[in-house]
Amino acid sequence: MNFDYEIEKINAISITSEEFNSYEIPSNVRKSIALYNKSIINLKLKLVNLAITDLKRSLSLNSDFCEAIKLLGLCYVHKKEFNKAEKTFKKLASYDIYTKLANEYLQELKAERTVSKALNTIKNVSSNSNDRNKIKITSNFTKKFTILFLIVIMIITISGLVYWNESNIKAMFSKTKNTYANKNQEIEQKQAMNEKYNKIEEQNKKLQKNLENTKLELDNYKNKNNIILMISNAEKFYSEGNYEKVLDNLIALKSLKLDNTESSRVDKLWNSMKTNNIWAIYNEANKLYKQGKYQEALPKLIIVEKINPELDIMPWVLYQIGNCYKQGNDNRNALIFFQRVKNDYPNTEYAGYSQGMINEIK
Repeated sequence: MNFDYEIEKINAISITSEEFNSYEIPSNVRKSIALYNKSIINLKLKLVNLAITDLKRSLSLNSDFCEAIKLLGLCYVHKKEFNKAEKTFKKLASYDIYTKLANEYLQELKAERTVSKALNTIKNVSSNSNDRNKIKITSNFTKKFTILFLIVIMIITISGLVYWNESNIKAMFSKTKNTYANKNQEIEQKQAMNEKYNKIEEQNKKLQKNLENTKLELDNYKNKNNIILMISNAEKFYSEGNYEKVLDNLIALKSLKLDNTESSRVDKLWNSMKTNNIWAIYNEANKLYKQGKYQEALPKLIIVEKINPELDIMPWVLYQIGNCYKQGNDNRNALIFFQRVKNDYPNTEYAGYSQGMINEIK
């Protein structure tokens, strides 16, 4: 899983002023949505710190704003603040609809932490190598200064030859020669050290490249295995008649890149659900709904809406979903589905029923 890609595919919540007025959404919720949208703009501009500030303000106004919680956690991962990211994703996992996704994030976070730690180690070694390059530059300067100094000494010596005797002249040249030899030896030693450090730096670069390639291969391998496992699980759940879990896997697979074989298996499951099982699922959901078992009926009704939104009875299905949310005191989602009935099926009797429910909630 690529966390940066998870951030990039998040879009702002598009709600018009008419919809705001129609729903009579509380002021704090409006402000929290506006701050959430502002944080996405800041992310597009690479202003991650400003985005985090906007998200924290958004959550201070609406602490159950799950999308803001999710995006805040992804921002912390982007900044390598893994402890904060872990804490945020654990909070997200407490919301049933996001539990699975949050657990996937937490699992991937462990791998991200390990890779980041390895890369930091490499950077530290590379930083030490850079310091040694500074030693090399200083060494070159010292070499030039030494040679210049020797030339000055020789000039002074030649100028004073008329005052010195032969033995003093020989002693001076002998001392100069020894000094120059010692300096050459020191320079050679430093050059040998620099060559050694350069080799270490080159090895570090190769190690970093190999680590990045290994991480890429590992991600590809994990993604491939996850896809195969999700498809196999979906097929297993289908054979067991557990259509809720089938749908969870199919929806997750829709956002992944599949090869021809995998795509064929997924399409087969979708078509089987759509043609062979849709009415059995709906009939069971409708029975539970009429018995007043709204929370049991809700997930089955959602399956029907997701699998085949073109059904003739869809206005009634959406109305039922809205009422199930209302009976469970989830007025926010209830309003969303009642409004969908009004917008998408304005000429049906359920549009009028939905307006009545909206008025009742308000």
